Amino acid sequence: MKVILIKDLKGKGKTGDIIEVNPNYATNVLIKQGIAKPATASNLNDHKGQVEAKAFHHSELVKEYQALANSIKNKVYNFTLNVGANGKAFGSITKQEILNALTADGIKIEKNMIKDFPTIKGVGQYKITLQLIKEVSIDIIANVNIK
Repeated sequence: MKVILIKDLKGKGKTGDIIEVNPNYATNVLIKQGIAKPATASNLNDHKGQVEAKAFHHSELVKEYQALANSIKNKVYNFTLNVGANGKAFGSITKQEILNALTADGIKIEKNMIKDFPTIKGVGQYKITLQLIKEVSIDIIANVNIK
């Protein structure tokens, strides 16, 4: 019997997959527990519509993030570090400071989108990678000076 998975099923498939299982297992376990629904013509048609809608929304999201990436490509953000008399830096530049600088520039991203974040404890330029979505990543530059 073919069923459409409503939830992930370990060893069988992920949500939205259409799988073939034993009819007794399908009716007594999967359908009864709300893990799957029968692959009837109506359910298959609904499933197809949902898959197409999800793909469309994802492609629109990719376009939106690509436009954002093009607007901030290789943009330089300036930061300052406090330095003591011996030339040693106090503290470091954190992900939160990077996020605050981006937010102040009108760019709304989440903290977990900041990838390949180097430890910034000195003066210089640092490349920071932003993974906006699986298909779109962009590099920005953090320019660190002393105060």
